Amino acid sequence: MADDFNDTFLPRLQESELYKALTKKCRAKDSKVIGLVDDAVYYAFERTKTIISHMGEYTLHDADHLFRVLHIMEKLLQKKNIKQLSIPELMLLILSAFFHDIGMAPDLKEVLAWKKIWDTNPEFIDDEDRIAYQKFKIFYSGRPDDDELLSNLVDKGELSKAETLKSYLVTEFIRMTHAERARTIISKDWNKKIVFRNTDITVELAQICYSHNEDAQTLLDLDMDLSFGNEIVACLPLIAIILRLSDILDFDGKRTPNILYSHLYVRHPVSIAEWNKHREVNSWDISPKLIQFNAKCTHPAIEASIRKFCDLIDKELSTCYNLISVVNENNQKSGRDIEIKFPFKVNRSKIVTEKDFDNQPKYIYRDTHFTLSKTQVVELLMGTKLYGDPQVALRELIQNSIDACLLRLAQENKWQKPYTPEITVKYYDLKGEAILEVTDNGTGMDQHIIDNYYSKVGSSFYKSDEFYSLKAETNGNFIPTSRFGIGILSCFMVADTLIVDTKKVYENHRSSEPLNITVEGQESIFWIKKGSRTLPGTTTKLVLRKNKNPWEKMTPENFLKSVESVIPNPPFKINIQSTELKKFVDQTSFKKITSASLKDKSWGENENIKVFEIVIDKLGVVGSASVAVLEEKGMPVKKIDLTAKEIDIDGNKYTLEKSIRIDENIISEVSKSISINDKGEIRAYDSTSEASRSKSQLSLHGIEVPTNLFRYSFETKKNHIRISWPFPLILVIDVCGERDLDLNSPRTEILLTDKWISLEEDLAFLICQDIANQVSDDYWNVLKTILEESSKSNSFLNGLKRVEKDW
Repeated sequence: MADDFNDTFLPRLQESELYKALTKKCRAKDSKVIGLVDDAVYYAFERTKTIISHMGEYTLHDADHLFRVLHIMEKLLQKKNIKQLSIPELMLLILSAFFHDIGMAPDLKEVLAWKKIWDTNPEFIDDEDRIAYQKFKIFYSGRPDDDELLSNLVDKGELSKAETLKSYLVTEFIRMTHAERARTIISKDWNKKIVFRNTDITVELAQICYSHNEDAQTLLDLDMDLSFGNEIVACLPLIAIILRLSDILDFDGKRTPNILYSHLYVRHPVSIAEWNKHREVNSWDISPKLIQFNAKCTHPAIEASIRKFCDLIDKELSTCYNLISVVNENNQKSGRDIEIKFPFKVNRSKIVTEKDFDNQPKYIYRDTHFTLSKTQVVELLMGTKLYGDPQVALRELIQNSIDACLLRLAQENKWQKPYTPEITVKYYDLKGEAILEVTDNGTGMDQHIIDNYYSKVGSSFYKSDEFYSLKAETNGNFIPTSRFGIGILSCFMVADTLIVDTKKVYENHRSSEPLNITVEGQESIFWIKKGSRTLPGTTTKLVLRKNKNPWEKMTPENFLKSVESVIPNPPFKINIQSTELKKFVDQTSFKKITSASLKDKSWGENENIKVFEIVIDKLGVVGSASVAVLEEKGMPVKKIDLTAKEIDIDGNKYTLEKSIRIDENIISEVSKSISINDKGEIRAYDSTSEASRSKSQLSLHGIEVPTNLFRYSFETKKNHIRISWPFPLILVIDVCGERDLDLNSPRTEILLTDKWISLEEDLAFLICQDIANQVSDDYWNVLKTILEESSKSNSFLNGLKRVEKDW
């Protein structure tokens, strides 16, 4: 063994109460157990040294942490119980203390395989290398924001920051997967080596180490009476509970509160060293009746972090308190004199503010921070101040259902099961109440989704790591439309009561228990009951307000049309039912909505205007366009003088003219005329009339975005888009596939970001390329020159440059 282990750490191990008890019990028949424990602890000690090479931020997972966990185990167990523990129990307690975090130290080969995610053409050494790469790829795919940030850093040449971000991502992946990795490392390096009297307990050690990062309720699934013969047993849940509590009572760095890190870079920063100072195990008083943390805090962020952490520990204590009661009862039935006791709450009386030399506190601690007035924020976010049209509630419900169905489709495809997504929108009367109902057979919800996403304003499941990881695992290639996490509250713009029946699909042939949720008003608590739904999916019913029901005065036909307008290009069948009528829309419905169908009388036939009809189905855009070009003698021109005549009235000469010209988003006729007023005075004036003006209809992933792409410049708000092209066109498109746009919260405006700039350039390219393919070389060269001279849009010009004749 290495000198530093023999000289420093082995004596610490030998002085521990658990090790002493083990040594005493193994003196005669089981002396080789001591050598096994020494070797295993040394292995974990050496492996732990490598943690810092990949996880600089997590230096808390060192040998000191492991010894602190061992020491806290002894505090929780108490000497009288330690004396009663069996040899295998003592073995597993010591080994789990030292092995539970070895997953924080992956093999270098494994780390190098992960980092190939950033190689252009990764090469794999073997299948193990490829499997490790694929696992990290799923994790990384679940963090598109980090991927975008990394690309931006590389593009800007900020390579040092890019490497730091990569290191952070590797660290986070290690942290999230360390329990599973610990189990794998144990099975690989210690399989059949952890033995007591010819009974292999390596698997049990791996299970215990894995369990410390899992749901506490699963601890009771472990064997309570693992027998070794001769009345020697091991209670595995007892060991797992003690490990779990000891790990977290060391203020495990895996769970350091975010409030601390929010203060690392502010005006008065809090250092990690300050936090570490308060983590020392000697700050704890642990006994069967008291768990108390002693801290003299130098900064309110430190105190807030400690108190927040104590809240987290309270939850673990409460859960484990119930579990240990079951274990104690089992020990009593088995005749074992072992009873573990601990309080279910941390005593916080010794968490205080450090005082100065005048015996005055360095700060006044209050749990005061920014809070939101829920009613006012909801009114701001969901009221007409932001959303305007209360019919937005329908759009929110439909897009939630579409996302749920697309996610389930990806899951069912992975499981190789047939599945047909379907949504039904109903409007009907029930006992004098108007009901709007949206039903889907999508992935559904369980209590976890409801608690962490559905009920939390601003926390969208479809923007979470949980969703992106699931999407990557199932190879889902859709972009969710529900992303702001505030949409469901929009239902209370039109309804006082929200009723949800839901059931979540987990995996092939397994789903959650059905739930029924009733919410009466945005301030109401969720009334959750056992539901009756038999198949996965969700039904949402809105009991509509009589004075805020936007569909109340609609005819059945108009209700169907209003729903159709919200979903012009749904990815699958959506049924619509009113009180008397029903129909459905699907992807074929969008084919009937063409640019030609949107023409008004200003787009009537004109001998001087040629209209090009264009079908678009490339680069993540489907739809059509009608483009008007001014022509004279079969060639494109910017202006045509139709008539010009000079007349003489009372010795004064007047010129009467009429011309037609093409400008930004419009073709207009301009006339110079004369008129005479009541006094007989002659006046010349100009008049303009529209021949063709641009208009648009756009949807994103099948959901309408009710905005005008061709608005006047004075209508455009900062950061909102406006197309200004050198000709008029009617544009009907759906942005689909993996293409996306950034929208404002109510989904009524497209924001001017790189996504839009890229789309506008691609649209210009596709439309101009189609025109070029329809005309002669001479025609195109003249038109191209006109467009280049007239356009002020960089996106349009960039798209025009990409056009190749006969492409």
